[in-house]
Amino acid sequence: MSVRILIADDHDLLRGAIAELLRRTCDNWEVCCEAADGGAAIQKASEFKPDLVILDVLMPVRDGISAGREIHTALPNAPILLYTILASPALEADAKRAGFHAVVPKYNAAALITAIRSALSRRGFSSGQPPSPSQPRGPLPS
Repeated sequence: MSVRILIADDHDLLRGAIAELLRRTCDNWEVCCEAADGGAAIQKASEFKPDLVILDVLMPVRDGISAGREIHTALPNAPILLYTILASPALEADAKRAGFHAVVPKYNAAALITAIRSALSRRGFSSGQPPSPSQPRGPLPS
């Protein structure tokens, strides 16, 4: 079983580059859907129920923070990463309050991979590998 990932960014080329990076990083990471705006991200998250969500902050229709808040409410077990050029302590605080797992600067692809692995490990995935069928796909007990 693959780890299903939603990518939402209004820049087609960047969205494609992220998808390619994920495909090259781990055979079990699957980009199940993409969105070019926050409204479409919410709709696709509801439809595809991804295991992990990557959102840009500045997108048309709905910004990444408000879209992430709604996705987190609907899919509380799916980690959400904010991948943005605008990373700052204030934005990180807003993102954490909205339910995001992490804020990752766009100029650092290695940090994105590290954040994905961290988020997945907290869900019971090992190094980006999906759990066995007997393992739950929800959060780990505290």
